[in-house]
Amino acid sequence: MIADARRRALVLLAVLVAFSAAVAAGWTVALDQAVAVVVTTHRTTLQNSVAINATALGSESLVLFFALLVAAYAIASGRPRIVLALTWPVLSLPLDDVLKPLFHRLRPTEAMTALPSSPGFPSGHALAASALYITLALIAAATERRIGPRRLLIASGVAIALLVAWSRVYIGVHYVSDVVGGLLLGTAGAIVAARAVRERPLADGQADGEGLRGSGA
Repeated sequence: MIADARRRALVLLAVLVAFSAAVAAGWTVALDQAVAVVVTTHRTTLQNSVAINATALGSESLVLFFALLVAAYAIASGRPRIVLALTWPVLSLPLDDVLKPLFHRLRPTEAMTALPSSPGFPSGHALAASALYITLALIAAATERRIGPRRLLIASGVAIALLVAWSRVYIGVHYVSDVVGGLLLGTAGAIVAARAVRERPLADGQADGEGLRGSGA
């Protein structure tokens, strides 16, 4: 299971490297422009409201707040390994600041709000959202023995990350390739971070691997 998680993370990182090269070479420009035109010409009042509220879920302040809240719970419940996993969402914030200048990607021009001054690739909101919510979903799913609830937890984390990514494109502050880059990096890190929690027995002495084997996974 550990090897599988690492393999998935490495595959995502390899895809990210190839995709980043395509963005830098300008191969995604046509797709980015086409999606931007479709989005700006099909905005509605309801979607505007949903997008504005959804994008806040990937903001630095909320990501830090949720990460610290879960970390406090993990310490109180005797599961410090979760705190280790939550360093990924926190580190994803300054990591985005390091990566953006490497690409100097211009942002769209038809934004609903003021454009940030930083370059566009990768999307920091998409990166932070996938780093936080997918990490939390994978950790929570690891404690659930039933397959259905596990899948629901993981799907929920992915759905929130995708919603944040969609909101950034919809609002017009990012191209679709920007959010794809953020999602790839955030998800790869989430897989590794969640795996780190599951490499040791749970606080009650039962190894997580034993729980998953007992569930038939």
